[in-house]
Amino acid sequence: MIVVFDTNVWLSELGLRSGAGAATRFYLKHRGARIAIPEVIRLEVAQNLTSRLMKHIESIRSDYSQLLTAFGTLREVVLPDEAEVRKRIPELFASMEVEQIDLPFTLESARSSFLKTIHKLPPSHQNQQFKDGVLWADCVHLLSTDEVVLVTADKAFYQDQLYSKGLAASLREEVRGCQHTIRVLPALADLLESVQTRITVDGDMLQAAFIEQHRVSVASSSERHGFALGQRTNFTFNVFATENPAVLFLDFQMDIQCDDLRAEGRTDAVLHLKGDGSYVPASGEFRNLRNFGEHLSFRLADGTVSEMRNVVLHVDGIVLGHREVSNVVRYALPQDEP
Repeated sequence: MIVVFDTNVWLSELGLRSGAGAATRFYLKHRGARIAIPEVIRLEVAQNLTSRLMKHIESIRSDYSQLLTAFGTLREVVLPDEAEVRKRIPELFASMEVEQIDLPFTLESARSSFLKTIHKLPPSHQNQQFKDGVLWADCVHLLSTDEVVLVTADKAFYQDQLYSKGLAASLREEVRGCQHTIRVLPALADLLESVQTRITVDGDMLQAAFIEQHRVSVASSSERHGFALGQRTNFTFNVFATENPAVLFLDFQMDIQCDDLRAEGRTDAVLHLKGDGSYVPASGEFRNLRNFGEHLSFRLADGTVSEMRNVVLHVDGIVLGHREVSNVVRYALPQDEP
């Protein structure tokens, strides 16, 4: 599958860096799909996104000036200049980490688009939408290699300019007989709904990785109190798309039944574990698992319930001076019941 995003999607989803954009990149990479970027889209996105970002920068500078007037003295705010912004735009495309197809502007696509404007055919029947015609010609060209999904909110591509009616009749006729099919979707949410699958996490592998990384802490909560770990009785988790489409973030809880090694008549012993970390679905690997403490509960021989808690604290590093802030994306994904 090859996915083509119109300019409106690149702009509204900030170069697919939004939460929904991150989830889409994950599923496309997971499915082995590719993203095609026509040159006309790349050029239009670069210009429009640069203008938008520069407006944001100017707005921040203006607001900062007002604050400075009110307070007299403030820490300096460091913002990128236009050269840095223009340099960043190509990096947004290059860093998607999903296989890409670059489609250079060709005379063939230009001629096809120009003829549509002359004959007033979609997507150029309402006005002189030369770019839309080139975009469509590029999509038709891709049909010789794979199925194509065009994500665009531009109603010129739709029958009677209604999303519910799908691709315009003349465009459907144009691709009739092609080796592969093409679909049009009006929003990224529609694409996300069509490509998303439920994510499975192997509880045994996660448990083994967690205990391996936090063996001392877990042992102090079980063995020190005279218990041996038994079978896992409960496991729940949540997974989230991140900035990296190859890596998911997950948080989890699991309960492990414990056996009384001291033969003191203690029953219903359960070790409750809670943590989070990174998960690589392609390899099943778990990284940087954090332990949020263990909670051991059991019933004494006289029926009294006893609890032991081992609290683990995580403290962020102390920064002197200006702190560098990084964008963090967490977009919840549907998951299979463990």
